[in-house]
Amino acid sequence: MRKSLGILLAIGLFLTGCTSKEVTYDPKNFNDYFLIGRDYQTLNQLTSMSAADLKIIANIADGMTETDSYGNKIGALAESWEHNDDFTVWTFKLKEATWSNQQGEVIAPVTAQDFVYAASYVLDPEMASSNAEYLFLFEGAKDYYEAKLNGQNPSFDMVGVKALDEKTVQYTMASGCPYLLSVLSCNGFYPICESFVKSLDNPASYGSLPEKTAYNGAFIIENHILDNELLMVKNENYWDKDKVNFDTITFKAVKDEESVFELFNRGEVSVAPLVSTQVITQFKKENPYLIQKDTEMMTYGIFFNNQTLYSEDVNKALSNEAFRQSIFYGFDRLALTELINPVNPKSIVNGTFCPTNFVKTSDGVDYTALEGLKQFSESDLFQLDKALTFKQQAQNELSKEGVTFPICLKIWSKSGDVSQAERMAMVKDILESNLGEDYINVELYEYTSSFREEALAKGDYAIHISGWNPDYADPINCLTVMKSDGTLNNFEKSTSQGSSHFKLEAFDRLVEEADQIVDLDERYKAFAKAETYLLEHAYYVPLYISGGTYELTTLNEFTRMHSQVGIDHFKYKGMQAFETPVTTSQYEALQKEWEKGQ
Repeated sequence: MRKSLGILLAIGLFLTGCTSKEVTYDPKNFNDYFLIGRDYQTLNQLTSMSAADLKIIANIADGMTETDSYGNKIGALAESWEHNDDFTVWTFKLKEATWSNQQGEVIAPVTAQDFVYAASYVLDPEMASSNAEYLFLFEGAKDYYEAKLNGQNPSFDMVGVKALDEKTVQYTMASGCPYLLSVLSCNGFYPICESFVKSLDNPASYGSLPEKTAYNGAFIIENHILDNELLMVKNENYWDKDKVNFDTITFKAVKDEESVFELFNRGEVSVAPLVSTQVITQFKKENPYLIQKDTEMMTYGIFFNNQTLYSEDVNKALSNEAFRQSIFYGFDRLALTELINPVNPKSIVNGTFCPTNFVKTSDGVDYTALEGLKQFSESDLFQLDKALTFKQQAQNELSKEGVTFPICLKIWSKSGDVSQAERMAMVKDILESNLGEDYINVELYEYTSSFREEALAKGDYAIHISGWNPDYADPINCLTVMKSDGTLNNFEKSTSQGSSHFKLEAFDRLVEEADQIVDLDERYKAFAKAETYLLEHAYYVPLYISGGTYELTTLNEFTRMHSQVGIDHFKYKGMQAFETPVTTSQYEALQKEWEKGQ
């Protein structure tokens, strides 16, 4: 299970290129990139959940709160706030801020009514917002949405979002919400300029073009050519413009991430992630500009489709706990992460569903180190002897049900995506080598355009590696998606929603009970108990966490908003860049200086 690294090293020896010391970069005009085919689809902050959209939206729109460079929640549009004892009523006072059009002209002040109108927009099924269910946190929001969905005309007065005056917003929650400050930095809770939206022929067209967008963020989109280039300029009317260090942000379309390296060497982009082969080459050359990024918040793992439409034997096997446990403990995670980070693969191995450094107790204990979860986060989950014991148990139990072996597990990758295909081939090798081809046969397939349409909707897969990135800092945002009616595990909508389809009544109860607790220490312990149940019964197999890869950059990463939840980490506000690439030693010095301020 270590042959992948040798292959990559061999390939890496043939790659050339390193950063030229003569190349300089403009620290006031930052150049970024996006992949061709992954241009933004909408600039509507209230409807989108797409990372391609949010990378732009985060810089042209502001919400109630944001994150500072140390991870603290601070006011964005909010000047101040207060809440009652049980966190069911929150009241926010707004700063003086304005809306601008694409020409940079002020068109309206930001008011409390903009937040109320935004909530009504999201909760209107005709607007097709991906964020509607998030607003069910507010009293009456779910009932209002469902009434609208059923063709009724309910009054928005029933929803707990009120404008007490021009600059005061009050939220009444469906239940105590001690984490609301984190929630409100999510784009689905942002305001929208009511007068501008109502001036459009169709409110649903808001954000479809830069000229059909109102701006209250740090930048304004000056020009956009689809799959070619997007130019943002500093918003001179921005309420906090003194903290915006870039005059322009230019996004250039590139065919693949491999090509970004050469653009960086020519000074045409200001940051360049490295693919595995490039990392190996530059590591062997002792490139002084090689920076390892921090790990992020998206956790990846194996989801089991226990309701396939191609094999009842597969369904019975994946519904059998011992079978799932054999995969849980028989999967060599390090062999897989070597393909992602060949230099330091152990740094991205992950053992839980919620990420590390996500939330901590009042005494600084990480959520993943709490009782129950600690056994998964702090130990090697690849335990082959244990896996083979579960294999024998599964064979005995399933044979009595008439199941024949090997179990055929179908897994898919995107056609043309060499890296993903290589990872799926490694998954096949890991499972068949460790557990035996007499037990498991992994079949590899490719989809051309959409996994959802070509595999998921047809029930034509058995295992699926997917990730989840929390939108706000509370375990409920992660664990809800694994409930029986969750986004990633959905018992009833087997061929249209969810990667797995287990009915988890005990888990559901544990999550719901935890969500009623407002004391954060006790709340986290209760959620840890729920997640422990999920992992102990192997309904999900954690593999690795995002980030931890290598890049070349001109950015001082310690001026970035220190958050991986919501969209704050996409914001360029506050960030500083240098004329030359950051060296490894310079990065370490910047990190030490940053740590002094914690």
